[in-house]
Amino acid sequence: MNLTSTEVALASVAVAATSGLAAYLAVKRDRRRALYGRAVQEILKWNEMLFRVRRRDPSEDRELIHVFHDLQENLSYYQAWIASESKYLDRSYSRLVKSLKDDCKEPIQAAWAQVRPIPGAPLEDDVNPDPQEHVASFMKDVRSHLSPWFWRRIALAYRNRESRP
Repeated sequence: MNLTSTEVALASVAVAATSGLAAYLAVKRDRRRALYGRAVQEILKWNEMLFRVRRRDPSEDRELIHVFHDLQENLSYYQAWIASESKYLDRSYSRLVKSLKDDCKEPIQAAWAQVRPIPGAPLEDDVNPDPQEHVASFMKDVRSHLSPWFWRRIALAYRNRESRP
């Protein structure tokens, strides 16, 4: 089969354009994956704050309050960025944040109210929220959002069709 120089040039342009598009999509997907990973890491810090409050020395109270403020700023940052990527993923992340904060609210309040004889020593009535179920739900939505298959994105939209919590 003999190709003319025009056909060879067109084929070269098509291959270059396809390669460029594939590289662009891969970089975009990796950037999003990194963003969502950092966002999950940040909300998991909220869960860890319960243990930091329990292990605190009374002289560290002010420092811990600043850590909570910084953490809230970071969560707001990630919520805004995720909202710019997808309203459905924003709803999912907002649900994750609300669920973990709700699970941790009473145990954190109880931890602030008591000074343990030995900082960090567990008490019988300690409640330790497990974030895994909430995180797994968000990660399912992340996988659907990053999937190249349109039906996974439809499923994401269906699961997150209601307004933000």
